Amino acid sequence: MRPSADDPRETRELFLTGPKLRLRLLARGNPQGRPVLFLHGITENAAAFEPMLRALPDDLYALALDLRGRGGSDKPAEGYGALDYAEDLLAVWNVFSGHADKPALVGHSMGGRAACAFAALYPDLAAGVVLIDPPLSGPGRAPFPLPLSRFLEPKRALAAGDLEAFRSYYGGEGFDYDRKARELAECSEEAIVLSYEAMNRDPFHAYYRMLRIPALLISAGLSPLISEDDEEELRGLNRQVRIARMDGVGHEIHKLAPERLTGELLGFLSSLS
Repeated sequence: MRPSADDPRETRELFLTGPKLRLRLLARGNPQGRPVLFLHGITENAAAFEPMLRALPDDLYALALDLRGRGGSDKPAEGYGALDYAEDLLAVWNVFSGHADKPALVGHSMGGRAACAFAALYPDLAAGVVLIDPPLSGPGRAPFPLPLSRFLEPKRALAAGDLEAFRSYYGGEGFDYDRKARELAECSEEAIVLSYEAMNRDPFHAYYRMLRIPALLISAGLSPLISEDDEEELRGLNRQVRIARMDGVGHEIHKLAPERLTGELLGFLSSLS
C-alpha cells in the first residue's frame, strides 16, 4: 500500500497484503498528514465511516479498515479475536513506520475493543486511541448483552430474500436499510460467530487498565453497553482515560450523531498536537 497523490478530497480504495491475508482500506485526506485509522463494529465495514472521513480536515490522513471477514478484506475461516485484529493492525501500522506523526486509532464497538488491545500492547506505535461505546464483556464479567441471533438472523433473512424480516431487526428515523444490507452481505458468518465468542473471551478490562497513551472513551447514553455505574468503575480502573457520555444517542454514534462525534474526535486530535 503506497500513499496516493490523488485529490485528498476524494475517497480512495487501498489494498495491503499482510503476513496472512489481504486487507482493504478506504482513505481520504493528505497522505503526509497525521494518519487516523477507524475500526468498525461486528457486522459493519469501512464504508460505515465514510461520512466521518469526509468531515475531517483535509490535512489529516483519514483511513477506515475493513476488518478481516468483512468488506473487501479476506475472510478466513478462523482468527477473529482481539490478538488476530492486532496482528492485522501491525501490518497496517508498518506502512506508517517512517511517518512524522504517529497514527491515532478510533474504534467503534467491537472495533473499539480491538483498538484498546492494540494500544495497550503497542503503546509506542500510536499517538492516541478513541474507544466508541465498546462492549464490556469478558472473563469474569457479564456476557455480551445481546444474543448471537441478533446478528445472524437479519443476515440470514437478507440472504433468503425476506426483506420484511430483515427490516424488523432495525429501525429509527432515517435508518439506512440499504447500507445495512450491503454491510451484512459483505460480512462472513464465521466473522460474526467467532467475533461474538471472542467478545466474551478477550480481557477488555485488562487491556483498558494497560492503556498508557492519550485515550478517550465515548459512551452512548441510549446504548445498553456502558452504564453510568460502568463509567465510574472505568474511571477508577484507569484515570488517564477521559470519558465522555453522549446522552440521547444510541450505540451507532457514528451514524446517529456524526457531527457530535466528529467534534469530540477533533478536540481529542488537537490535544495530541
